[in-house]
Amino acid sequence: MPPRRRVQALSRRHRFTSQGSFGPILRSGSKFRGENLVLHALPAPAGASRLGIALSRRLVPLAVERNRVKRVVREAFRRHGAKDSGHDCVVALRAAVGSIPGRELMRELATLLDQLQRAGRR
Repeated sequence: MPPRRRVQALSRRHRFTSQGSFGPILRSGSKFRGENLVLHALPAPAGASRLGIALSRRLVPLAVERNRVKRVVREAFRRHGAKDSGHDCVVALRAAVGSIPGRELMRELATLLDQLQRAGRR
């Protein structure tokens, strides 16, 4: 039986593939700040949006929680129309997340991605 394709997976064109490749976005991109998250963005040179997630052990000490936050961020990006807007995006935490529900993080990231799309249309 052939392996099934992951329907909701982020393809290679929607990910940063080399280490340190989202450094310029963190330094010189537009910033959209939420209560818990910061979305850094720059227009993508390739046309397709890419997503990077910057988490540290200092802010989220448990690996289980870091992986949960990454899953939630990737899922919110997959479902949002900003995936096709042509921006390189890096999501970072503003402070320790603790036990914020995933739905709240998804809602906040969707709001930030909406702000990015509105800013891109101007």
